[in-house]
Amino acid sequence: MDFDEISDAELIDFYVKGDSSAFAALESRYRKQLFAWLVSSLSNRSDAEDLYQDIWMKIIKKADSFKNVSFKAWMWKIARNRVIDFRRKKQPDLTLDTSFNEDAQPFVERLKSKETGPAKRFEIDEMTQKVFFIVGQLPDNQREVFLLRMESHLSFNEIATSLDIPLNTALGRMHDAIKKVKKKLLEVM
Repeated sequence: MDFDEISDAELIDFYVKGDSSAFAALESRYRKQLFAWLVSSLSNRSDAEDLYQDIWMKIIKKADSFKNVSFKAWMWKIARNRVIDFRRKKQPDLTLDTSFNEDAQPFVERLKSKETGPAKRFEIDEMTQKVFFIVGQLPDNQREVFLLRMESHLSFNEIATSLDIPLNTALGRMHDAIKKVKKKLLEVM
């Protein structure tokens, strides 16, 4: 069966009815987005790998209780709750030398152009590290909205649903986050 044309809700339904390949297709749809968001949120690849598996296990356990709402928002809500639980147990390590591979490219990595010379590349790398560090210093509620929007490309409605907050709160947090990132960047330049 070709799962490319099937909605997320239909894939969950197929999975609940016993088609494990439907779940594999669903996980594949969101693999890069979710993993990149986890790496950016946790600043630690090993922790992100553990939580990634944990999130999908939670989705598997709760698949039969999924109501025909936005799977994407439902998944992000589960992911966010797992990250919150994880942070309660352990403070994240925010460093400038956190590395990423091709499987998890945070938004700051996308700032890099592959067609630049060594001098320009060094300048971009330095700016990328500054941006990553500044985003890591944002208050948790602003950082999570910022990363959900920039990393996961969720709409503000999906962010609001995932975080159980009003739409205007999500918009306000993003506005505040961008304002703080811009201000800090101007200070370090």
